[in-house]
Amino acid sequence: MGFIADKDGNEVHIPLQYPFQDVWGDCNIDYFSDCGLPCILKIVWLSIIEHSFYSAAYEFCQKDMALDSEQLIVGMAPYGGVAIWLKSEKKSVLITWFKGEKTKIKTADLVLAHPDMTIGEYCDYYINNDPQVKENLEKNGLPPKDLFDKYMQQFSYRYLPMFEKWDGEKWVPYEEGETAPEFVSIEEALFDGTHDKLNDGGLLKFHEAGKPKKLAVKWKMGRSEYSAYFWFGEEMIREIFGRFYGAHPDTRTDFLIHIDAESKKYELGLFRSGLKEPHVIPEKAYQLLVFKNRFEDFRSDNYSQERGAWIW
Repeated sequence: MGFIADKDGNEVHIPLQYPFQDVWGDCNIDYFSDCGLPCILKIVWLSIIEHSFYSAAYEFCQKDMALDSEQLIVGMAPYGGVAIWLKSEKKSVLITWFKGEKTKIKTADLVLAHPDMTIGEYCDYYINNDPQVKENLEKNGLPPKDLFDKYMQQFSYRYLPMFEKWDGEKWVPYEEGETAPEFVSIEEALFDGTHDKLNDGGLLKFHEAGKPKKLAVKWKMGRSEYSAYFWFGEEMIREIFGRFYGAHPDTRTDFLIHIDAESKKYELGLFRSGLKEPHVIPEKAYQLLVFKNRFEDFRSDNYSQERGAWIW
């Protein structure tokens, strides 16, 4: 429950949302309003898995609203985490990630039809009706308190698609006169809930971003058109970025995407100034599917995505 208010005092109440319904950074509720640019957000929410209420407030600044967006999305996480995104079809931006405070709310104010229901009973109802959530809690207990902080952590990097030939041991450049591939585009979806499909060259420049969740890379070679789709394992990519960046997430890093479609060799790596060799990302850390002229050309041995997963 909560509201957003503009500079004229007009308020838009945030519609009630049930737990465990959405992908982080997305929303399945379409709620339209004529309210102007927001100035302040105030919310109260119940962390179902903790049986705890939280409250938070955020004052927007003008630069928050610089993006030409279609939606303002508020995400509420366990342990008081709050994320605010501005989203359009082509791009979403994380405005802020901060922590709210624990608060107390009477169950009767939340469940009007069942004023005698306890918070524990209310939370257990939703947990028991979601087998996946219930199984995860029974098996692993509550998530680590820093889990969503790691989801939302930002790093400095740029993507570098590199079209070279794999000679069985190392990458070598195309020789003069050979037909080399031509880069077309790259799109991303990240674990911090953002995505970028603008194809304006921004992803090829150093920028602050979360860890990759999905990548789509397209290129041409002669008359053939290729598209490669990468899906990253949540825990493994988190560990890889954590070890590589350490305590310095602002270290400028090249995210290398080596491609040799003819040899069906693909390799990802991280590189920064001072290293002799890139840190190769293990193949088990991601799944890969490649199309050539719209027909499947390659899939990784560990590929297990549902049909059509590359459409996003």
